[in-house]
Order: sequence, then structure tokens, then C-alpha cells
Amino acid sequence: MRAIVFLLFVILVFFIVRFTLNRIIQIREQNREKERVGKNQQASNQKQDSETQAMVRCAECGVHLPQSEAYFDGKDTFCSEGHMQQFHASSKQKTED
Repeated sequence: MRAIVFLLFVILVFFIVRFTLNRIIQIREQNREKERVGKNQQASNQKQDSETQAMVRCAECGVHLPQSEAYFDGKDTFCSEGHMQQFHASSKQKTED
């Protein structure tokens, strides 16, 4: 009879230890997944930050556009070559008057 009780006790301890270890493994996997998601979010945020560009204002019409698309004459920025020419033509007229 004692052998049966001892065997049942050993089996009970085995299942408790197994359940505990499985729970620890599950918690570690959840933490690793959270870390992966966090790293992926940081990487995507850094990627978005590196993709953003400075916005500049057209000196002629006031439209804002990315710096990579703007025309620059050394002093002012413009949204198109036509606006650059208009701006310079109007500034020449102002200086002549």
C-alpha cells in the first residue's frame, strides 16, 4: 500500500514540475515575441524617420514641398522652374523701379 501511495506522490510531483517548466517556457517565449515586436517597431520607426524629408516653402506661391523636389537658386526655393523665373522677373522689375 505504501508503495502505491509513494508512486502516486512521485507522479503528482512529476506533473507539478512538468506544468511549472512548461509555464516558464511559455512565459519566456511570450517575452521573446514581445522583444521581437518591439525591435521591429523600433526598426520601422527608424526607417520612417530616415525617409522623412525637410519641407521647404516656394518663394513665389508659398506651397510647401519636400526639399528633394524643390528648385534652389542659391538663396530661395521654388516648386517649379516657372515660379523661379517669375520670381526673378518680378524682383528685377522691383529693383528697376
